[in-house]
Amino acid sequence: MSNLFKVWSKFSVACKKSGNVCNFRIMDMPDNLRVDVVNLYIEYFVKQEAVFKAAGVPKSMKALNEVRVNMLEVTKTPGYHTMICCEDNGEEEIKEVIGASMMALLLKGHPEPEWKFETQEIKKLVEMVSTLTAHFDEMKVFNLDRIFSDRGAFVRPEYRGLGIAHEFLKVRRRICQDHGIPIHGGWVSSYGMLRATEKDGWDVVSEISFQDLGRKHGVTFDDENDPPSCLFKIARIVKDN
Repeated sequence: MSNLFKVWSKFSVACKKSGNVCNFRIMDMPDNLRVDVVNLYIEYFVKQEAVFKAAGVPKSMKALNEVRVNMLEVTKTPGYHTMICCEDNGEEEIKEVIGASMMALLLKGHPEPEWKFETQEIKKLVEMVSTLTAHFDEMKVFNLDRIFSDRGAFVRPEYRGLGIAHEFLKVRRRICQDHGIPIHGGWVSSYGMLRATEKDGWDVVSEISFQDLGRKHGVTFDDENDPPSCLFKIARIVKDN
């Protein structure tokens, strides 16, 4: 495996269906998998995440394509960190991307690049994300000069329940530790990620109900598979002695 694509973690779990032990690794995303990862991100994150659904993004091909074009560009920018999970079968070739985790390094006083969006669904999404950011700003609250901002994580449905999301969070801790960042947080809007953050010891520091968020922006959160509230949760990063 090339040193350009660091392997952060190797772990084994018993697969529920077969009962066999499955070996996985979490590593930096190779450039040649960018298109595959972005397509999977759209399928298993954008189409299933509560705020995207409320904004109507999954129902608009134009909006989905706008997300795709944006993600293909933004994942190339410095400071954007994408990790993937794949089978660890002793071979260098990656046969299947099982999941991915994305973060963006933000620096105090250096605003993110402004992206211009055309579809109404994405504009509505940006409005709601801006409300969430104003509701709780981790950099301001904890007086940090830099953070790794959560940009989403997903696991293919057939591999869920194996602890892969939790393993992504453990690796995020290591990356923050390497950068001297004491707090890592994000808005948690799915039961799967709620369980993963609970397992990893994250704390709830803020909450906004989807009913209130929907009322403010004129949208409806009506998927019974989603939790009633969006929670901002943080991991406190312990320094490596």
